[in-house]
Amino acid sequence: MTQLRRAWFPAVVLAITVAELLAAVAVPGVDQFDGKGWPVRLVAYPALMLAAPVVWWLAVGRAADGRAAPPYAAFGLVMLPFLSDTTANWLDLFRRVGWWDDLSHALHWALLGAGLALLLAPSVRPRWVLVPLVGGIGAVLALGWELGEYALFIRDGKEAGGAYRDTLGDETLGTSGALLAGLLVERWTARRLREPSSDDGPAAAPPDVASAP
Repeated sequence: MTQLRRAWFPAVVLAITVAELLAAVAVPGVDQFDGKGWPVRLVAYPALMLAAPVVWWLAVGRAADGRAAPPYAAFGLVMLPFLSDTTANWLDLFRRVGWWDDLSHALHWALLGAGLALLLAPSVRPRWVLVPLVGGIGAVLALGWELGEYALFIRDGKEAGGAYRDTLGDETLGTSGALLAGLLVERWTARRLREPSSDDGPAAAPPDVASAP
């Protein structure tokens, strides 16, 4: 029952994102959705959001035979950028707020990096490797995201003229956000490991940080 209560976070994020994607595809004539590849996003976003739970189950959950608690908080953090992106398009923030695109790239990759770091932290040794590992994954994902944007709506769209400069900035912000998230999670998990047990005895066993609620 406790695990079901923790599952509400990623479940709600996924459900709202899918609902917004369906509405974006179904509602005609919305100017901010024009030429943004929403039918592709309707398929790609849920698939990418479910990738972390599926990979975790294949790599850990199946072998643990129910003994390992699913890291729902990490799943939710990985999913949040997709909800934020879809909601921001509904609110037309990318066109109405000049700095929103830069903020979203830094913040989205920080959330994504935090989720990935929580998933990887229990198995990465030495612990400091978590920071460059998450930063490197974030850089690769930022490049993949920019390639996807270019193929979907920049190559033949209105934004083609400034695409190169914008892409470099977005990749830098995304990589920086992922690096910062990796550093924060590495410091947080290291502190958790140093905390003594409540009875002032030896240090408590390392917690499964990826299973934090």
